[in-house]
Order: sequence, then structure tokens, then C-alpha cells
Amino acid sequence: MDDNLIFAVIGAGNTGQAMAGYLKLKGFAVRLYDRSEWRFKSLRKHSMRLSDEIVSSQKIDLLTTNLNEAVHGANFIIVSTSTTAHIEIAKRLSEILTNDQTILLHPGRTGGALIFKKILRENRPDLKITIGEFESSIFTTRVSATGSTVHYYGIKNGVHFSTLPAVDVRKIFQILKDIFPQIETYPNVLYTSLNNYGAILHPAPTLFNIGRIENGHSYTHYIEGITPSIANFLEKLDYERITLGKYFKIRLKPLNVWLSDTYGSKGDNLYDLLHNTHAYRKILGPDTLQHRYIVEDTLNGLVPFVHLARKCGIGLPITENLTNLIGHLLNIDVISLGRDLNDMGIASMDVNQILDYVTNGD
Repeated sequence: MDDNLIFAVIGAGNTGQAMAGYLKLKGFAVRLYDRSEWRFKSLRKHSMRLSDEIVSSQKIDLLTTNLNEAVHGANFIIVSTSTTAHIEIAKRLSEILTNDQTILLHPGRTGGALIFKKILRENRPDLKITIGEFESSIFTTRVSATGSTVHYYGIKNGVHFSTLPAVDVRKIFQILKDIFPQIETYPNVLYTSLNNYGAILHPAPTLFNIGRIENGHSYTHYIEGITPSIANFLEKLDYERITLGKYFKIRLKPLNVWLSDTYGSKGDNLYDLLHNTHAYRKILGPDTLQHRYIVEDTLNGLVPFVHLARKCGIGLPITENLTNLIGHLLNIDVISLGRDLNDMGIASMDVNQILDYVTNGD
């Protein structure tokens, strides 16, 4: 492991701060970027306090609102912003990246790596760079209200990642495997994109708890917010995701199996598994419908599932009905506003061409 690696973490929210603290704990130089200075109010005065699954105190090397300052000379750029910011971040990075830097989306959700590839190819066609993405965040985490403490409620036992092009995955894995011992490789970014478990676990339960949310009632999202009936609905929704994967020659891991493998959860069904997932016990549900659990995970999760299914010539009736219902609830056209195949640069390709593209890149 090269102790001289420099990491730039883009986004100082829950996931970004957790990543920055973890990397600093590992002994690396870490630069943390956010466009909002208020994110650093506590961190400029005090070291970052790590709590729960990790107990430590770390001083981040650089806190900055200057993206160029964060990225210049960094070996890895880890994008941990909301995925709704991916297009903007990709455009800005395309102006300042240099050859042989690596972008890692943590996570990419559905199509994140494809979006970055398209924008970088259009803006900097000669740039030699690898783009990777994790299927989900390595950490189940929240930053305290004061911004002084990062709570690591859980660290996943296994998280898959891949690269675009896929032929670069082993090279990146050899560097990252000692830093993130839980990571495993997938053959291509279609796996990581379709293993967007947030799209299954977040929008529907948020929708079904609208009464609690609009009446100002606090509740735990995964425990109080998911009843046996809701869990049964999520299992049907997840089955459609797995079906979609088969049309791309991908065998996806069911949500039930993922929970057992990732957190060591026990149970005979999804409801029991969720209620036996220790990392989820303190995660509160949204306090507004303008929350990433319903907005981001619909626009960048459910919607691209729908578009990819249409490319394959199949329907996902539960996914489509849920997506349309959320659109009516939010009073927006989610299908038009969400990630589509044009955003990912694959609209003109058939399924076999998409498979070749994610394997070999250009």
C-alpha cells in the first residue's frame, strides 16, 4: 500500500465526512471539498470526532471550497456528493483533471459512472482517466447536528465496485484492497448501477409514511417506517430489479441476501432482516418530502431502471407505477427529469453494444 497517496473527497455531507475521516485514520493525506463553507464551521475549529463503530479524532489536511485546490495533484477523487450533483461536478472536474487520476463515485447509484464518462469524453476526449463506482456507501453514517461528530453506525462487510472501462478494475483494486478490505470487484458498472439498493429501500417507504412526515412525527426509517406489508411490497419491487439484470446478462443479488451478507442480518424475510440490522436502528426517516430518500433515489434510481427496461423491451409495472405516483405526489415529471439513457451516453446503443461499452470503454 502506497502511504503517499493523496485523496480528494468531494462533498462534506454525511458520506463525504465519513470517507474523509476514515481515510485520514488510515494515514493518508486528505482534502475535503464542499461548495458550502458552513459545512466546515466546526471542522475549522476542532478535529473531526469519529464515533460508534470507529472511535478516533482526526484533523483533515485541507478543508476547501475551491475545487481546483482540492483536486490538483490528488491520486484519487472520491465523489460523495448527492448524485443529483453528478452532472455539475463532472463538468467542473473535466476542466481541471489531469491524466492518470482516478475518479471514484461513492456511491454512483444508477448510471453515475456512465454520466461521468460521457461528460469527460465530450469535454476532454484525450484525457486518460479511470472512473470507478461503488454500489453503495461503505458506511452507514450520520454527522451530528453540530457538525462536530461523524457517527459510523455501521461499516458494511462487503461492498462491490467496478470501473469504466471494466478492463481497469484489477489495477484499481490492487491499490484499494488494503485501504478498503471489504471491497469486492464486479465485472462492469452495470452491476454496480443495478445494485442500487437505495432505490428499493428509500422512495417507497418514504411515500408510505407521508402522514408521519407531513404531521411532523419523527420515526426510524428502516424500523418503524417499514412494516410487514411495506417490506412485502419492497420484495416485489426488488424482484423487478433482478429481472432487469437478466436482460443485461447479470445475476443480481436479492436485497434479502445483500442484507445478510453486508450486515450479518438474520431473518426469514425482508421485514425480519431489516429489524435485525443493527446499523439501521438509529437512522431517522425524512422530515420533508423534498428529501434525497424520495427525490434523489427516484430520479437517479427508479427512473433509470425504467429507461433501461424500455431499452430491453420489457416493462417493470410496480417500478413504473411507484415512480409515476411519486411524480404526481411531488408534482414533477420524474420520468423527464430523472436520469435517462442520453445522460448516460448509451441511448443509441443496443443491449450488446452497451455491454461492450462498459467492458472496453471507447
